[in-house]
Formats: sequence, structure tokens, C-alpha cells
Amino acid sequence: MTKESLYPARRRAEMLEFLRDRVQASIHELADEFGVSEDTIRRDVEALATQGSVDRTHGGVTISPDDRLNPVVPFGKRIDAQAAAKDEIARAAASLIEEGQSVIIYGGTTTLAMAKYLAPKRGLTVVTNNLPLPHELYTRGARDIYVLGGSYQPRSQVAIGPVALSDGAGTPRSIHAHWAIIGVGGVSDEGTVWTSSLPEAGMMHSMMECASRTLLLADSSKFGRQEFAEVSGLSPTTTLITDKRPSQALLDRAAEAGARVVVTAELEDPDRVDIDE
Repeated sequence: MTKESLYPARRRAEMLEFLRDRVQASIHELADEFGVSEDTIRRDVEALATQGSVDRTHGGVTISPDDRLNPVVPFGKRIDAQAAAKDEIARAAASLIEEGQSVIIYGGTTTLAMAKYLAPKRGLTVVTNNLPLPHELYTRGARDIYVLGGSYQPRSQVAIGPVALSDGAGTPRSIHAHWAIIGVGGVSDEGTVWTSSLPEAGMMHSMMECASRTLLLADSSKFGRQEFAEVSGLSPTTTLITDKRPSQALLDRAAEAGARVVVTAELEDPDRVDIDE
């Protein structure tokens, strides 16, 4: 779907994400970016201003300091949020990765916390859009590290784009991994996984489709949260790793779907997590 054919609500949601990254833009820039007229952009800006998400300026718009609808906390602040829980989750997740395997890792602070626990693993092939991760993994045993390209998102320190890599001749090639490792924004009691933006949801879903199995990493603050964009439901190839036992409704739904749930608070040894095949 081209940007000019987007429904107004979806276009405004994407415009809001654009402004959250850019902070400000002119009406002309927005019209070019979204392929619509400046009058259409002005109506969109008026709607976003009415809900308190943006402030109008002379000839442009800026993100509002009181952006009530902004679920994206800047990356630097998210590193410290739920840090102990994220560390436990990262440790348990890394214990499932075997030497010589391939992993495709979505950006985020929980997946970034895995770097030190992946250090002892040898011969890993890592594909990621998590821009700080390659530096953390450098010289730590990974055989190959590939970075997926796309649109740079400063708030989340990721690149959003196709889940594909080019070979030595510059030809795009599909990829496959043993594991997709995804940190998510919300998990509903119905077993639906959510994130804050449509492009992120699409990339996460593509990563899951490129892997044999998926690790979903979600601390307990993510339970019962339904964000803007649906990523996926639970499935037999899904393992949800969290720090505290989720609701019985979510546990029941996971069992129905054949998904596994690992609760770090209930593990005897977080360095040796076993899941049934």
C-alpha cells in the first residue's frame, strides 16, 4: 500500500511515529514524505494537535512535550527500566542458544542484555537490526554478525526495513535462523503479541517467519498490554520467557496454542533452561 492510499487514521499514526523520531517537520516536508497535499497534511496536523500529540508552529509542526499517545520511551531510559527482570530473562533466553546456531535478533534493551550471556557461545551467526548489539558482541565468539538495514529509529536504536541480506554479488537472499529473538511491547491475555508501530510489527513478524523457533522476551510489566500494532499470536514454535508468572488466562491460551512459557522466578538454574520439544 502506498502512502498516498493510507487511511487517514493510519497515515496520522505513521506521521506521529515520524515526528517522534524527527521531533519537528515542515508542512511541505510531511506532504513530500506521505505523498499527499499540504491541505491534507494540515488537516492531519489539526487532528493530532487536538488530541495533544503535536504542537503547531509557523509553517510546520513539532512533537508535543505532553505527547499522551507516545508509548515509546527513549532507549537510554528503557535500559534502566525493569533492569533486573530483563537481565534474568536475557540469561534464561541465552541458555537455550547452542554453539554454532544462527539467531535473528530484534532490537530492544532486553535483547541487548543477552550479549554478555551469548559471550561463551562459539560459532554463532547473528543477524540483527539492534544497532548497539554488534558492538557488544564484537570479539565475543560470534562467527558472523550481519546488520539489517532500513530506516534509522533514534528512540529505539534500531533499523526498520526488509528482513533480507545481500550476497557477495549484491543479490538479495532470503535467510533462515534457528531462533528469532524478539522483545515485545505487550502480551494480551488472549496470547496476542503487540508493539507500538506498524513497521516494527511487520519486521518482527518477518523475523519470526525466517526462524524455526521464536523466543519472545517480555517482563511482567508487558502483560495485559495491547499496543497499536499486532505482531503475532502464540504458536507451537513460540517460547515466552518472562520474570513472573502471567495470568492464568494467558497460561491457558499458551497451552491451547502449544506455546511454552518460561518463568525465570521459578527456575532452579537460569543457566540451564529446558523446554520440551
